[in-house]
Parts: sequence; C-alpha cells; structure tokens
Amino acid sequence: MKNKNIHQDVYISIVIYSALIFMYTVAAKLPKDSSIFPKMLIVLFAVLNTAVFIKAVKKTRIMMSENNKEVNTITWKTIKTPLTVFLISVIYVIILKISNYFIATAIFMIVLMKFYKLKSWKTILLTTIIYNIIIYVGFVKMLNVPLI
Repeated sequence: MKNKNIHQDVYISIVIYSALIFMYTVAAKLPKDSSIFPKMLIVLFAVLNTAVFIKAVKKTRIMMSENNKEVNTITWKTIKTPLTVFLISVIYVIILKISNYFIATAIFMIVLMKFYKLKSWKTILLTTIIYNIIIYVGFVKMLNVPLI
C-alpha cells in the first residue's frame, strides 16, 4: 500500500510562499523608488523557494514509492535546536526593544555561542567586543546611524 503523506518540505515551501506574498503586498505600498529593492529580493526568494518546492515534490514521490523505507516525521530531536535558536532570537528582539543594539547584540552573541558549545570565554568575549567596535565605528561614527 502506498504512503499518502506529503514531504514536510512541501508544507514549508507553501508557508514561505505565503510569507513572500504578504511581504510583496507590503512592499507594493512603499514609494515607487523605495520598493524596487525589496521586490527584487522577494522575487529572488520566490525563485529559490521554487527550487526547494520542486525538490520537495521529488522527495514526496520517493516517499510514495513501494520500496521506500524512509519515514518523514518531525521529532523533538529534529526541531529542538532550530526552535531554541528561534526562542533566543525572540528574546533578542525583546531585549533590543528594551535596551539598545549593542547591549542586546552582545547578550545575543554570547548566549548563542554558549548554546553552540563554544568553550573559550576568551574567543567569545573577543568576538563580541571586536564585532561591536566594528559596528560602532562603521555605523555610529562614520554613517551617523543612531544605534545607541
């Protein structure tokens, strides 16, 4: 008996198409000159997503074949890391609203590097400090972007 399941990448592709359509409608409301770049990026992402969708349809066909032994299930083990990174990113956005870019980004970088089991505190702190200095000099001092 054939398996009637659809590969999970098909669902993900459809969600991405929905998000791209929403973003395109938002970009369409921008002034004409300002909307060119966002629309170009959205179309590029749509093209890339089409490649993902085509591959997902092929995976679905393989799953439906008689001799396929692959099971397409999402388990906690599979999604634990992406969900944790998403949660850390949501907390980053909340901290960004409360404080400023440099404080939120420093916390985010340190937490993320510790999450990915980077052991050397010297590396973690040097990376965070050097990144923040480069962004401060480049954006705050040279381009006058108010990140503080």
